[in-house]
Amino acid sequence: MNKFMMSASAIALCLGSSMVSAQDSEKTTTTVSSPSGMTETTTTKTSDGYKRYVRTITATKHYNTDVFMGPPGYVYTRYTIGDRAPSALLGGHYTLVKYSSYGLESPPAGLTWIRTGDDALLVDAKTGEVVQTDYSLFSN
Repeated sequence: MNKFMMSASAIALCLGSSMVSAQDSEKTTTTVSSPSGMTETTTTKTSDGYKRYVRTITATKHYNTDVFMGPPGYVYTRYTIGDRAPSALLGGHYTLVKYSSYGLESPPAGLTWIRTGDDALLVDAKTGEVVQTDYSLFSN
């Protein structure tokens, strides 16, 4: 009986520690409205190296710019955090060099702002992984 109890305890301990590990990778989502009317939804993953930058914003201030012209064959997609933007959008005239003109924060090393449709995306410059989204930032 003692051997059975020891085995049951060991299994329970293993299951408990695996449950704790699973909780470490869960997402936490918070939605906040600022006095300026901007709605910000922040999603945090504990294993993400850029977790300080991970958030989804739906802009209430819009910047009047030229119509977005994607690369040949490109169809607009509303990217979410963790998606990968196609390499055709990385670099070139899709990069938002004057990001501060649009109220976007300076990207850390390795990340860059790009435009797709009316949205601004903070992406990993090498892989295209979307770290932050700013939906409807631009209007025509």
